[in-house]
Amino acid sequence: MYIPIALTIAGLLTAFVAYRGIRRGGARFYTLEREAILRRASLSLLGSVLLFLAAIGLLAYQHQQIGAEEAAGSGEVMVEGIAMTETPLPDLQQFPPLDTPTATPDLNIPTVTPTALICRAVVEGTFGNGLTLRDTPNGEEITVLAESTLLTMLPDEPVETEGLTWRKIRSVVSGDEGWVADQYLTLGESCQQ
Repeated sequence: MYIPIALTIAGLLTAFVAYRGIRRGGARFYTLEREAILRRASLSLLGSVLLFLAAIGLLAYQHQQIGAEEAAGSGEVMVEGIAMTETPLPDLQQFPPLDTPTATPDLNIPTVTPTALICRAVVEGTFGNGLTLRDTPNGEEITVLAESTLLTMLPDEPVETEGLTWRKIRSVVSGDEGWVADQYLTLGESCQQ
């Protein structure tokens, strides 16, 4: 964005120099001097036009690149007049899958013991800004979790402070543990709210 602005300013300065040259080529100089001054002014004016065309061409090229990136991305959402790219959410499933206990007539055969449910959640609703992971509720920042990051909810009780509900989580990808604001989480079906 800065290059087209710089080219436009350079074009304006060159046009000003051309204007001054045309003004100087008035009647107070001899004919040969006047023609030389007007020739230099014409070249300055041509340079000014070329700089303006370069600025317009660069802006058109950047606009075309942005349009191509938007077309390549998924759907768009308009938020307060700004086009935001909507990130698809991963499919949340119960993990690990539980076996259905069956009745066993033989008491020597052990029965299936279901494992504890692992509650999963996904970071959602940050409009691509990510969710800050903190060491304590409203504490120091550990990292920023990207939109659509898969998380494991830890069994600690939610904490409410300053109008926000905080939950302790662990990132499935990085293994970082900490507290996040509950309003930016989409909980899986296996989670109890």
